[in-house]
Amino acid sequence: MTQPHAGASTHVTAGMLLPVVVLMLIWGSNWPVLKIGVAEIAPLTFRAFTLPFAGMGMLLVAHLSGDSIRIPRALWGKFIVLTIFNITFWNGLVIFGVQHVPAGRSAILAYTMPVWGVLISLVLLREPLTPRKILGLVFGMTAMALLLGESIAHLERAPVGLLLLLGASFTWAIGTVLLRKWQIPLPPNTLVGWMILLGCMPLVLAAPFFATGPWEWPSGPTLFAILYNIFLAGTVAHWAWFRLARTLPVIVSSISALSVPIVGVFAGMLVLGEQPGITEFVALGLVVSAIAAVLWPPKTAPDD
Repeated sequence: MTQPHAGASTHVTAGMLLPVVVLMLIWGSNWPVLKIGVAEIAPLTFRAFTLPFAGMGMLLVAHLSGDSIRIPRALWGKFIVLTIFNITFWNGLVIFGVQHVPAGRSAILAYTMPVWGVLISLVLLREPLTPRKILGLVFGMTAMALLLGESIAHLERAPVGLLLLLGASFTWAIGTVLLRKWQIPLPPNTLVGWMILLGCMPLVLAAPFFATGPWEWPSGPTLFAILYNIFLAGTVAHWAWFRLARTLPVIVSSISALSVPIVGVFAGMLVLGEQPGITEFVALGLVVSAIAAVLWPPKTAPDD
């Protein structure tokens, strides 16, 4: 069994781009999928149908891969804190917030996480800010400011949804920074599987109290949303995110995640008929520039 290194690498390799692409496509496309799911099923009921199976699937993969699925007693304290911030708060707040805000805008609000993540990492991790990272952060935050402008202007229209999504973003940022700071020595599938499985338990227990009516067999689109969130958004994308969060500096992993809301905006357009404007297209260019600034391999000096 291979254990994670004590310190995460600060060098971005081509192999690290695969998790970025996985996150961009799967989590970005999941925002309209979530809207479809919670339109028919109560939010916590939807999570109760998806997260436990995703967690068990990750643990099964860990077991079949020969990894231990046991968590040493000494790690439980930090593990519970990480689980609450990365899974419980994030999933609970997002699933309610997305009911009140269009899918594209929901993705943008939730992915203000890089702002909080970079600020928190400067205090807790003291990660250095190189010129390229600063440039990437400026590009990325400019894109978020453009896209947030309309949402902030209309805060009075949907204050609950906006505040829930911003709260999800902030708690996710805390969880991301702590994940990198503590570097819990567990195999990735074991760590992610237990975090999802245990982190969703408060949501599962609360689901019956938020149910909106008697249980009915879901329609085809809702069943697709459930399966998508079990096998793709709940397993493959979680694996990709936690791999990035454990191996890259917080600012790099955070800016990499900025591609997700852009996909969310255009996925909402294609699936739900939402109409992005010139602002979304300008933001897309800024986000691509931000990702390139932090992920493009630096030039190496020629050999003499």
